[in-house]
Order: sequence, then C-alpha cells, then structure tokens
Amino acid sequence: MKVVLTGANGGVGRIVQQLAPGQSRMELAAYSRQELDILDKQALVDCLLFHRPDYLINAAAFTHVDQAEKTPDAAFLLNAGCLEGMTEACRKAGTTLIHLSTDYVFDGTKRTPYTEDDLPAPVNTYGASKRAGELIILAYPRGIVVRTSWVYSRHSRNFLAAIPGLLRTQSEPLYVDTLQTNSPTYAHDLVNGLFALTQSNVHSGLFHFTNTGGGCTRYAFACRIREMILRNDPKASPAMVLPMCTEVLGGAPRPVYTVMSPEKMARLTGMVIPHWQEGINNII
Repeated sequence: MKVVLTGANGGVGRIVQQLAPGQSRMELAAYSRQELDILDKQALVDCLLFHRPDYLINAAAFTHVDQAEKTPDAAFLLNAGCLEGMTEACRKAGTTLIHLSTDYVFDGTKRTPYTEDDLPAPVNTYGASKRAGELIILAYPRGIVVRTSWVYSRHSRNFLAAIPGLLRTQSEPLYVDTLQTNSPTYAHDLVNGLFALTQSNVHSGLFHFTNTGGGCTRYAFACRIREMILRNDPKASPAMVLPMCTEVLGGAPRPVYTVMSPEKMARLTGMVIPHWQEGINNII
C-alpha cells in the first residue's frame, strides 16, 4: 500500500514517519511544506500522479487558534481553500484522502460526548475554517475526515507535553485551567488509528478519534501527571498543581466542552483505543 503524507514536519506528521516502518506492506512518501506546497495545485497533481498512492494523509494545517482571529484569510486558505486542489489531485490519481480536523467545530453546549451525528457550530475562526475544510473533503467520494483533540506527544510544542517538565523544574505551584473539558489524544494512538483505517480498507466517511475515558480538564490532566511522577519516584518533589478558571484575554472564544466519542471508529476498525491516562505514561 502506498501512502503520501503532507505536513511531514508537524507533530502528527513526525509520528506518521516514525510508525510507518512498522506497518507491513506500507510504502510512505513524506513531504514537508517546503518540499510540497499544498497551495500549488499543479504540484499536488504532479506528486500524486508520480506516486499513485492509495491514501494521502493530510497533516498540514493552520492550528493557532488565537492567530486565526487576526489572520482569518490565512486560516481559511490552509484549512479549506487549498483542499479544493488537493481533492482534485486525489481524484485524478484515484487516491483516498484522509484529512485531520478538530473538536473545535462544535460549540461546546452539550454535556455528553459529541458523535459524528451532532451538528457542527464553531464559535471561532479556527473552528469555522476547519469546518469549511471538512465540507470540501466530505464532498469528495473518496474523502475521509478524522476529527481529533488535544493531540500531544513527548516532543510536542504544546502545554500538555510541557507539564511534566514544568512540574519537575519549578518550585512555585503550577496553576492550570479548569474551564475547558476536552479529550486528550496521544499522537501515537491517533496515527495508529489512521493506519487502522487504511488497513480496514475504508475510503470515505467522518470519524472521531481521541483517547477514551470521557475527557478531562487540563487541571485533571496535570494532576494525573503529578500523581504518576510520584508513583514512579516517591522521593520526587514535583510542584503543586492548583486550579484556575480563566479565559485567554483577547484570544479566540473557545467551547467549554468538546469531548468526542471514538466508538464509531473503534467498531469499524476493531481497534482497542487506550484510555487518556495511558498516554501520560509515555511523556513523563
């Protein structure tokens, strides 16, 4: 099976490249933005006609939620506009397109996990741009959208991945937000989920993939990390974790509850999706 990856230098893209060699009969061609400009329609066509891949995994995106409010045109271009050319290139090559989306397409008014049947209602520009991209992908007969949330790994450049280091190095308490409840997703589990779709010969549809366990706040996530640090080393003295409830001043509005259910994907692929607490063991 041939797979082309765009967004090779991003957090998910790096894990795809790390895990692909362990997949039987998978031939991966990975491209960074510098190597393949996804805004260049002809470059996309040329690339896919050269490789003739079974799947294109698009891990490239505009992901800065607050910056999207300041530069909406850039957000919509990368998260939606370029996908017209990408789907057309896939059509010409007979390729199935797997596109990553986000829990931020929802408004957060539910208090039970969102399913694929729930209607999107984004509350910020980032979410709106990702929803626009979803519609383009889902209009393509061989288009797959995988929504995910709070993706992290040991080397991620985000707060979830930074928590272990902060707890170990600072003496003052670490104050962590209790406002939002989302589903943490360990990047390796997400990539294994994407591979499970390809192995199950899936070629269209909308899916949610996050770790199981009903989601948590960042505060609960940090508390669990502190607990695991002490369990692994009873002599450790990590910083205290204290709750705070605050919104980003001047930032984009954020939905307060966007836990998603991955049950549909688990049923289809047979994958046993790990609990969110299991992923923590890989970053402490």
